[in-house]
Amino acid sequence: MSGTLLIGYDVERIPGRVPGEKWVGRPVPEDATRVFLENAVRIHRETQVPATLFVVGRNIEKHLPQLEACLDSGCFEIAQHTYEHYPLKTVAEESPENVYLPGLPFDRIEEQLARPVELLKKHLGVQCRGVTAPYCYYRGLADRPDILEIVDRLGMSYVRSYGRDCHDYFPLGWEVQPFWYSRQGFPELLEIPIQGWIDAQWRREHGWDNWPAYHDYLRSRIEELADSTWCWSLCQHDWTSILEDPQLVWTRRLLEYAAERVQVHTHYQFYQNTQRATVATEEAVPSNSLR
Repeated sequence: MSGTLLIGYDVERIPGRVPGEKWVGRPVPEDATRVFLENAVRIHRETQVPATLFVVGRNIEKHLPQLEACLDSGCFEIAQHTYEHYPLKTVAEESPENVYLPGLPFDRIEEQLARPVELLKKHLGVQCRGVTAPYCYYRGLADRPDILEIVDRLGMSYVRSYGRDCHDYFPLGWEVQPFWYSRQGFPELLEIPIQGWIDAQWRREHGWDNWPAYHDYLRSRIEELADSTWCWSLCQHDWTSILEDPQLVWTRRLLEYAAERVQVHTHYQFYQNTQRATVATEEAVPSNSLR
């Protein structure tokens, strides 16, 4: 028995806006995305561990050589993180800081989702299969079938939007596992939740330079995953990954540790496996049991 790890990197650095350096509490290198991608392709090629890059649309044309190298390595799926990294839904944390982030008006959401689809196809020949919603939300997009309709119409297969608990905060428990948006009318659209702490929040609370403790946290999660049949979508970011570790030494240690203990797939590979398993289960149900 072994769980499945999905490594997702949110490639989102927009100098002057993302991340908010006041929130981070220190300067973030303007070239964080380039440094991250050049080192990520190296460590993933060396370890042969797959991962998914969720790229903000504004970063696609700026970093084409690095993204092409990632594709050529055979280790990466490239999906999207909207065009400009604005929240699709309102976030109202019940947390020490009570962060409040208003969601975009609906009439702006389609462009935010459509432009990265077009850019990935035009410049990289990539069909965008999934999207990570900026900031993630309680219940994902279960209460927003209007947004799910756009995602579905644009040809995407999965969303990664459920990453907060009922207090709109972290960590999300293991019990929230991937599910189909069937009740909302999209039975082939899969939610892949982000359980646990996202790296930015954990490291901000425990210290940006405290890589050893963060690595211990990740190792403990992998050990739990190894003794289960769960799926874990791990969330790291371009800018967080290089803070205090520009060569991604700690991230490489994580890849090596995980590869020895759990299955590791891209998010779309997991979608395909889940879809096949769902079809097989439905076909195995005797027809008279449905009467």
